[in-house]
Amino acid sequence: MKKIIVLSSVTYALKAQEILKSNGIYSNITRSKAVRSVRGCGYGISFDPSVSEKVNSLLADAGVMIVGSTEEK
Repeated sequence: MKKIIVLSSVTYALKAQEILKSNGIYSNITRSKAVRSVRGCGYGISFDPSVSEKVNSLLADAGVMIVGSTEEK
């Protein structure tokens, strides 16, 4: 199972991925069906759900707005 946060643009997705990487969190940029179900043209970052709270905190501190979230197998 992967947690996916949905962001408004590829620019924010790239910024989020770099922030997570610099904090030792592995992530992937995705445009999966799960992302399209939350926001038709958004981009998502997938990661291990065990670090969800840390991801949310890091991105909030960096000013990255999360549009939504979902999970994917």
